[in-house]
Amino acid sequence: MVAIELPLDIYDHFVGCCDPESAETSILKSGTIVRRPKGNHYERIAEISCQPDEAKTLLATATKVCPNAVPFIERALAPGS
Repeated sequence: MVAIELPLDIYDHFVGCCDPESAETSILKSGTIVRRPKGNHYERIAEISCQPDEAKTLLATATKVCPNAVPFIERALAPGS
C-alpha cells in the first residue's frame, strides 16, 4: 500500500482536473480528509491509500493536469516511505 498525503487545495484542484468517471477520480475520492496539528493550528489534508500501480496512474495524470500534486505522489512512491 502507498499513502499519499495532499494538501486540501491541491487535492481539490486535482479532483477538479480529472474526468468524473475516470479511474483517477475514483482513486482520489477513496481518500479521507483528516485534520492534524501543525504548529499552533491544524491543517487539513487528504490521505489516499492505494496500490503502487494506482499511485503511478495518479502520478502520470498529475504530471499532465496538476503538477503541484507531483512531489506529494513521488514522496509516497519513494522507497522507504
